[in-house]
Order: sequence, then C-alpha cells, then structure tokens
Amino acid sequence: MVAYLLHRFPRITDTFIMREIRALQNGGMDIKVISIWKPAPRETNAKVMDEWGHRTCFLLPRSILSVARTLCVIIIRSPTRFVSTVCLAFATARPGFQGIMRQGFYLAEAMLAAEVLQKRNVAHVHNHFGDHSGIVTMLAARLCNISYSISFHGPHVFFDGALARIKEKVSHARFIRCISYFCRSQVILFSECTDLSALKIVHCGLDLKNYQFRLPREKVETLYCAARLAPEKGFGFLFQAVKILIDRKHDVHLRLAGDGPERNALEAMARDLGIMDHVHLLGPLDEVANVRELYAADLFVLPSLAEGLPISIVEAMAVGVPVIATNVAGTSELVEQEKTGLLVRPSDPQALANAVIVMIDSYDFRRRAAELGRQKVVDEFDVNKETAKLQESFVHSC
Repeated sequence: MVAYLLHRFPRITDTFIMREIRALQNGGMDIKVISIWKPAPRETNAKVMDEWGHRTCFLLPRSILSVARTLCVIIIRSPTRFVSTVCLAFATARPGFQGIMRQGFYLAEAMLAAEVLQKRNVAHVHNHFGDHSGIVTMLAARLCNISYSISFHGPHVFFDGALARIKEKVSHARFIRCISYFCRSQVILFSECTDLSALKIVHCGLDLKNYQFRLPREKVETLYCAARLAPEKGFGFLFQAVKILIDRKHDVHLRLAGDGPERNALEAMARDLGIMDHVHLLGPLDEVANVRELYAADLFVLPSLAEGLPISIVEAMAVGVPVIATNVAGTSELVEQEKTGLLVRPSDPQALANAVIVMIDSYDFRRRAAELGRQKVVDEFDVNKETAKLQESFVHSC
C-alpha cells in the first residue's frame, strides 16, 4: 500500500492531487490518503468534502490526551528508531529557537502519521510540495522504517532551498518527482544530486474527458485567469495592462478566479485605476466552475513573477483558450513562443497589453495556437499517462 501524506487536504485548490489519486486508484493501486490537518471551511466546500472527507484520515485536530497517548506508544514501540528520528529532526531544523520549536511540532505530527502508516501496513509514503510537510513525511518514514518520495513543485520551496532542507529531503528519499525540467534544475541546484534516474519528470495531468476542446471565438472580449491572489502572481501588472487596453479603446473584461492575501489590495487598485467595471473577482472555483469560465473566455493571461509549472495554463490549453504568460520558471515548457501562445517579460504591463493586442488582431494565430496547445496537453499532460509513470516508481519502491 502507498500513502499520500499531505498537510491540509482536501482543499478546492487540490484538484490536481485529487485527479492523480483517482488515476492511480483506477490503475489498480491501493492508495491511503492522510491529511495532517482538516482544512478550514474557507479552504474547501461541501462537494469536495462529500467526495474526499470519508476517504481521508485526518490526524488533527484531536484531544491533547489522544495525541499524548499516541506519542507515548510510538516512543515505547521502538525507542531506538525514535532516537534516530529525533536526531534527524533536529539536524534538519531551521536555525534558532523558533526553528527548533517548529521542528518539535513537525516531529509530533510525524509520530501521529507513523501510527496510521504502521496500522495500515503502508510500504511507501508520498508527499506533495516538499515544504514543511516534506519534513514530516521524511520523519514519519524514518519512524516506520519505510521508503518515501516527494513531488516538488515550486516556486516557494525554492526561494531558500538550503533552509527548506531540500538536500536532506532528497538524499533520504527513494525518488523525487519533479513536475518540470525547471523544477528538476532547482532540485539539482539545492541537493547536489545529479542522478537523473532518481529525479523523475512526471507532469501534473488532466482528465481530458472533462476538458473538451473548442476553437476560439473571433472577437476578444473576456480575459481570464485562475490563480492564488498572492504577490508572486503579479496581478497588479495585469490590472495596469487592462487599464492600458481600455485607454486604447479595447473593451475587454478581466475575470479572475482565486483567493488569497492580495484580494483587498487588488480591489483597491482596480478602484484607483478606474477599471472596477472591467475587473471581476470570482473567488475560488472548483474544477467544474473553472472549466465553465474557460469555455466563456477568449484569452488566458497569467502575469506571474514566479512559478512552478502552472496547471492553470494546462487547463486553458486543453480547452482551446489562447495563452499569454510571463517567461518565468517552467512556463516556457508549456507556452512555446508564437506556437502555443505568447511569452512576455515579467513585471511589464505594457508588454502584457501589447500581447493582448497581437492576439486581438490575429484570429489565425489564436486558432493555430489553440490547436497546437491542445495537442501538447494530449501528448504531455494526460493524467493517465503521467500517473502510469508515477505508479511504476511506486511499485519499485514498495
């Protein structure tokens, strides 16, 4: 049995993980899903919880007495392995008192996870993102004496790879799944691991039957983007681009799906720019609602300052929405300049506006980009093809 150990699951934004687990289960794998924390109501919805709540083992919250009992059992069951795990935990802690304290909490979470892993006779445990939940996974695997693997995405975990302990996470793992070549380059940089057989490129895929292709409409009116409303997404530059387009008499509307810490600032910016009537903040959308927005969109515009490999672009290309994106991180592995879309400099609203105008003025290009984009998704981002690669790695690890 393979377990997925996640920090908070299932959240609305975890669509790609849900697709992956479904595809693995459909391929015959026995997958146990463990979430350290139950998601907050604002992070999920009733539909998601109805499907995944009963299929997920939530470790927290629970009573202090229950937690203490589990920690004691883990220590008594194998004191030698516990001491080894404690040494690993504090060897990989961030510097300072706060780092030590946090690592103590991660160790406790790992002990709670280890109890479930042992009860279920799990042979291998997998983690997505590789952030602090990767630390918990590494420690839980040590406590259980089983193998583990991590899917690295970026960009946050690469902002400070040394403090994120990428080297240690990689060196103890059975294998590392990288979602892009850019991601693999960053893992190599911070881990010093050059064994490509241990750093496997496996894309996050789509269930293509849920993403029916349609050709673009001739008139461009609706710009769309789905992403977290966070500083690294660069939406302020997109708002400025919308202002430029409106000033040039292009009657476009931006529909923006997602939520995050920048929402209030973006609303204020839209008011200050005088584009409130042209910008619509939709909040977080599930997969069905996102696809509905994609079918209604004329262009997909992602103005990121930092990225991993944006699955939102894959979704847009699958439906046939022409893409404009900034040339950062792994985005160019998706958007091939003047083939499957347009790439522009980051932090340049004028470049974004110019790219939109290029798309408006050339329907033939938009149509060709849509067709090539769909084919790229079919060739490289089919969830069944990609999870078959992942399944092979899991089988060899168990």
